[in-house]
Amino acid sequence: MSKCVFFGKCGGCLYQDMEQTQYVQKKENFVKKSFSDYHLHIDIEKTICIPFGRRRRATFAFRKGIIGFNGYKSHQIVPLDSCPALVPELSEFLPHLKILVQNLKGSGDISVLSTPYGIDIHIKRESNPPSLHQREILAQFASTHNIARIMYNHEPIVQSVQLPFAPDSFLQPSQEGEEILINLVCNAIQDKKNVVDLFCGSGTFTKPLFKKGKNIIGYDIASDSLKALGHIGQERDLFRNPLLPEELKNIDAVVIDPPRAGALLQCKQLSKTNIPLIAMVSCNPSTAARDIRELIDNGGYKLHTIVLIDQFIYSNHIEIFCTLTK
Repeated sequence: MSKCVFFGKCGGCLYQDMEQTQYVQKKENFVKKSFSDYHLHIDIEKTICIPFGRRRRATFAFRKGIIGFNGYKSHQIVPLDSCPALVPELSEFLPHLKILVQNLKGSGDISVLSTPYGIDIHIKRESNPPSLHQREILAQFASTHNIARIMYNHEPIVQSVQLPFAPDSFLQPSQEGEEILINLVCNAIQDKKNVVDLFCGSGTFTKPLFKKGKNIIGYDIASDSLKALGHIGQERDLFRNPLLPEELKNIDAVVIDPPRAGALLQCKQLSKTNIPLIAMVSCNPSTAARDIRELIDNGGYKLHTIVLIDQFIYSNHIEIFCTLTK
């Protein structure tokens, strides 16, 4: 792949100049180092690299009519008119976003998500609610470009279709990566019947497992996201109020996909249970290793599969899937 013309300026991609084998080895060594910091020596089963140009979401900074990503270790915006890391419909949409932020004026962030229903946009600014003029600009923009939804500081401005997820719901960076993770989780659960999905979001794993006939409840603090799950979703702040062993007595398997901070308090409670299987997804190798160390030392769990899914290709980020058994 030829290097992006913005490589070396933009802070999004750091390793486009590396040969593929060397690049994959670098990612694997990074994960192994994160685990070795907690005295865990692992074998990585495989690394799955999602092809470049498949990211379906991004957050751009804008200021004084300029839109782009911040430079590496900088708050200086690198102006972009395309981004080959993104799916084509988002990359090609950047010039339109530039015109939009020029018309809105000021500064802020603008998140975009490619959906089957159109582009979902959320504008975040340190400012008052949008003026009537700004609302008119956004309405016209949505009409011209067939936008699914526009949010402005969490307020809905335009919604042409009813999206099956709340604004700012966490979605995997790529459709392909999401499907791979769903398959890994479902294959790991297999014959287990009673399942809980912790930090479930809008149900990336909860819904597929429910469709496979599992007795499953998803837990998350994001009440808006949980609306997509109906009766199989429950609101709970698992950071401050983790599920306790007595609440998990009849559970056969746990799926856990915490944010970057990890889930140490919840893992401390899981370590007190006799749950046979834990399937863990993590976007942070360091906190994943810390939490796994807790489950091994105090729960008697054994770590098995380690699979890496590289959805943020050429960046420092990597997704981990692993299983632990009692």
